[in-house]
Amino acid sequence: MNYRELVSRGDLNYDHNVKRSEGGLPIGNGRMGSLIWTSPSAVKFQVNRVDVYANDRSTNSFNQRHLDYGYGCGFVDIDLADYGEDVFQDGTIRQQLSLYDALATIQGNGVDVEAFAYDNDVFAVKVNDGRAEPEGINIKLKMLRPAEVVTKSHSAVSTLSIHQDIMILKQIFREGDYYCSSVVAIGISGRSGVIRMNDEFGGRAPVGSFRVSKMLGMPNETEMRLCVKPASGSFEIFIASAATFDENEDITAQAITTLESARTMGYESMLREHKEWWNEFWRKSYIRLSSEDGTAEFVEAHYSYFVYLMASNSRGGNYPMNFGGMLLSPRGDLRHWGAMQWWSNLRLYYNAVLPTGHFELMQPYFSMYTAMYDSCARAAEQQWGSKGIYIPETVWFNGVDELPEDIAAEMQDLYLLRKSWEERSERFKRYSFNKHPHESRWNWKGFEKWVDGNLVYTEKGYGPFGSTSHMFGNVVGIAYHYWNYYEFTNDLAFLRDRAYPMIKGAAEFMRNYPHVRKDDDGKYHIYNSITGESYIGGKDTMQCMASLHAIMPVVLKSADILAVDQEMIPVWEEFYRYLGPLPKSDHPTAVLKTAEDEPAVWVSAIGPVQNKKNDINVDPMRYFDLCSVETSYENPDWFETGKATIHYLEKSYGGDWRKAPTEMSAIAWILSGMGYAEEFKQAVLAQLECDNAAREYCYFDDTGKVPFFDNRLTVREGINALSAQRLGNAATAVQYALCQSQPAGPGKESVIHLFPACPKDWDAEFSLWCHGGFRVTSAIRKRVIELVSIESMLGGTCRLRNPWGNREVAVYRDNDEIMRSVDSLIEFHTDKNTAYTVRESRD
Repeated sequence: MNYRELVSRGDLNYDHNVKRSEGGLPIGNGRMGSLIWTSPSAVKFQVNRVDVYANDRSTNSFNQRHLDYGYGCGFVDIDLADYGEDVFQDGTIRQQLSLYDALATIQGNGVDVEAFAYDNDVFAVKVNDGRAEPEGINIKLKMLRPAEVVTKSHSAVSTLSIHQDIMILKQIFREGDYYCSSVVAIGISGRSGVIRMNDEFGGRAPVGSFRVSKMLGMPNETEMRLCVKPASGSFEIFIASAATFDENEDITAQAITTLESARTMGYESMLREHKEWWNEFWRKSYIRLSSEDGTAEFVEAHYSYFVYLMASNSRGGNYPMNFGGMLLSPRGDLRHWGAMQWWSNLRLYYNAVLPTGHFELMQPYFSMYTAMYDSCARAAEQQWGSKGIYIPETVWFNGVDELPEDIAAEMQDLYLLRKSWEERSERFKRYSFNKHPHESRWNWKGFEKWVDGNLVYTEKGYGPFGSTSHMFGNVVGIAYHYWNYYEFTNDLAFLRDRAYPMIKGAAEFMRNYPHVRKDDDGKYHIYNSITGESYIGGKDTMQCMASLHAIMPVVLKSADILAVDQEMIPVWEEFYRYLGPLPKSDHPTAVLKTAEDEPAVWVSAIGPVQNKKNDINVDPMRYFDLCSVETSYENPDWFETGKATIHYLEKSYGGDWRKAPTEMSAIAWILSGMGYAEEFKQAVLAQLECDNAAREYCYFDDTGKVPFFDNRLTVREGINALSAQRLGNAATAVQYALCQSQPAGPGKESVIHLFPACPKDWDAEFSLWCHGGFRVTSAIRKRVIELVSIESMLGGTCRLRNPWGNREVAVYRDNDEIMRSVDSLIEFHTDKNTAYTVRESRD
């Protein structure tokens, strides 16, 4: 495989200035990132980090939606023209993002710029001035906001300073005991320069250091510039950053040390090491697609680009990037939906990671949720009177704040409907007034407005129920990601130390939720929950029931593997044995009823719901390995219900699957997961082309009615909330179309399927990772499977559905045949770090 040629098919190439900064070239090292965009005279950055948050779970200062903020550290402009001609003009500018080298290059009129994000938290930039009359170049370091901002109890203070020949911008955020700080440091190499700031002391000493009050008399200047001497040839710019939550840590010194290390190493050495890492990165896995109509190549380019984005935005840090904006927001650090994580959005970035074999990209996601375990265990007890862990759908980066005991007691009574909503105490009302309306705990708040200088809330009208207040499927969804990681890696230490606490915590929370009870039918049911931000207060809402059907077999299997909690196994087995069924339309009280002569479909709840919603539900095919092509072999009834649900949905769209996908929609990978090849093709193309943007984007008018930008990103979520969610959905869909390895149901044995939903007019080749540590490489051309190679990284039993139907198959180790079979399921033992070939028998 020529990896450079393959990966380069996904490059970005522009011959114009982007009309919106959101369309710039993305670079990042997983902790620090930026778009790079141009004005006619400048190259522009916004330095963002995963570990910069203005506030945390304890805040009482942000009770208006969208106004909490984070991730941004500073603006950087490299101003290349003064009195002379513009450098970047449409038609003559050339911009490229090389995915294979993770290198951005911009060629203008006489000036070329290239940039990359080095692993040691430095952007390295090389500027080559080839103009006949070189001009002075100004590198501007700019604050994101005025120097001092106070919001209730919260303060954000930014300062500019000079250390020798280095410009420094420092931010400090405080509220109560909370502290976070970031630093950006900029220096050059290969050219002389002078640092200037237009305050009274030229930036060489603080102005107004005698002040005690914030804001009054704050510094006027919000930018500093490094003026580079005019000359022909090239020089380098190094932009370093650092962040901390520890007030005693000197991150200014850390950023300076990082910058000086980069200058000592030198641009070319850094670039060589950077390229070597990325070139090796791409060898881990791949997908190559082709078709006469070009649709396959179009999908492939987006797939490679998504893998690049994940490596650029989720690697090496303790926190994942934000779902809306990632590390690429270009318009400051305020964005629609704020700085909290919304799991239903965030998961869309991580669903497609494990089959790439880049397991390291999952670590920031795991690190964040593991770190909040203790606070979530306390929240399960305080808020719900349950056990285990409660992770809210919408949660701060460091989890859930501990409540005062009286508030916790009243919250339990209110949220579990033991106390009338109208009987809330004044103390509870005052306490909740200062809490953020996006946080799941307080999500019963509706939209706020100012009336005569007072902030006034509406409520959503369902008492304690908000869009995410009683959503619990995400608790299991997070735990299931941990379980899936184990399925791919067989890492026992990870299962014991990181996955099992989350799995057990999720199972125990769901099982002990006070509104789970055994009814007269002898089955356990769940009441008063929510599915999909809707079906308010329903019985057996699908997300909750699907979660229970997923987590119980997984906690049982995990405990068995680890030989722990043996006393709990009978308890869990009894609960799972008598767990109520997934809600279907043939139930007497289902929210949606199908006709007697129609097959039953999955629905969102079986009990009446406060908001009167009634529709089908596809969650069993979206979450937890509950229903896919392998399910047809072990649970054909569920598989048939899944097919019936898909056909019901198809009728609602008049047979046109292009009408179905939204940015967050899983429909493309539901279709491929169930083996619907042509339907998958329609849906994935519509999703990538944003066919339904006008119908479903959150703030379509407010963001300029742009379906997608030059760089394939959207602002589906709103202003400054750049999104690659649809790329994650499409990546998962393509993987499922080519290779599936999930089991027939949670906790069952995994089975590999090859090309279960590859469109008939696509040729495809892939190398992807599967459950059990198998890397599978195969190709299909003209609907003929040409090769199957299975590398066993961990040893163990490989289970493969016969790719050639009922024809005889031979399995080889090296050139030695080890077995033949005509069975549907081919099973063979493998040795660690050994390659096997599977072929159709020819004799």
